[in-house]
Amino acid sequence: MVLEKLKEILGVGKPNIKQPAPLSIEEYVELPIASVEEEKPIRIKVCDLNDEKDAVNIIVMIEAGYLVIANTPHLERDIDEDYAAILSKLKNEVAKIGGKMVRLCETKLLIVPKNIVIEKIIKEEKEKKDEKKENNDNKDK
Repeated sequence: MVLEKLKEILGVGKPNIKQPAPLSIEEYVELPIASVEEEKPIRIKVCDLNDEKDAVNIIVMIEAGYLVIANTPHLERDIDEDYAAILSKLKNEVAKIGGKMVRLCETKLLIVPKNIVIEKIIKEEKEKKDEKKENNDNKDK
């Protein structure tokens, strides 16, 4: 008797789950499919940085969201005080709008807007040691 009561409480032997009646095709609601938005292309401008007018143009391009690669004179040997002042002003203006400016090589600068992050890859010490060892081995040959 106790066993029968437990079976009744637990529902053993009786299917408790009722299957819903199937729906007709007309009753299904059609959901709208979201269209894939095209991503805005990233624009890269390449220009020369020779004077203050070029610096102003670069700032305008950065504010518009462009990445700018600026060709410069050799930054370590061919710049004078005036050109250094232009670079300093450009760096300050770019920083004010949240952008970044980095030197790619002796004759190129990369200036990016605030929504772009520039990260430098730092090699591990072991990789550096392996590279030095390979270079030394190549020199010995």
